[in-house]
Amino acid sequence: MVRNDAPEKDDGAKSRNNGILARIRAAPSYVGVPVGVSFILGGTLLAPLPFFGVWMVPLGLAILAPHSPGAHRLTQRLYWQKLRFLRWAIRRGFVRVRRVERKKDETVG
Repeated sequence: MVRNDAPEKDDGAKSRNNGILARIRAAPSYVGVPVGVSFILGGTLLAPLPFFGVWMVPLGLAILAPHSPGAHRLTQRLYWQKLRFLRWAIRRGFVRVRRVERKKDETVG
């Protein structure tokens, strides 16, 4: 009999769902709204400082999105704009994409 004491591997989904951002997004409105608004205001007002800055604005929108339909729409719009910019940059050659060839399955016909 072989005993396996190794911990089970986590696929990342559990740890991602248990993160602090997921917990704040799932929090009631009286917690999520002030935290999201404070991140947005803090990111805009403290943008010149090195540690605080522009990274706080998308984080505030991500926290505020489940509690506000306007923030949810803005978050979706920013996501699609990011994808459109990435596609544009790849087509123009500003970003290189490494292509990985997939191994062909020899068992299939």
